[in-house]
Amino acid sequence: MDQRWAKKEEVEKQLYEIFQLIQQVDAKMEKVIEDIIEERYEQNQTQFERLEQQLANVEEQLDDFAEGEDPSLPFASKLYFV
Repeated sequence: MDQRWAKKEEVEKQLYEIFQLIQQVDAKMEKVIEDIIEERYEQNQTQFERLEQQLANVEEQLDDFAEGEDPSLPFASKLYFV
C-alpha cells in the first residue's frame, strides 16, 4: 500500500510540474504573439505614413499641373510605346 501511495504522490508531483511548464509556455507564447502584433502594427504605420506622403506629392503635382505650371510629372505616356 505504501508503494502505491508513493507512486501516486510521484505522479501528482510530475503532473504538477507538467502543469507549471504548460503555464510557462502559455505565458511565453502570449508574449511572442503580442510582440509580433506590435511589430506588425509599427510596420503598417510606417508604410501608411510613406503612402500618405506619396499621395501628398502626387496631389501637389496635380495641383501644379492644374495651375498651369510646368508639370514635371514622372508619368510614362502610353502613347510613347505605340
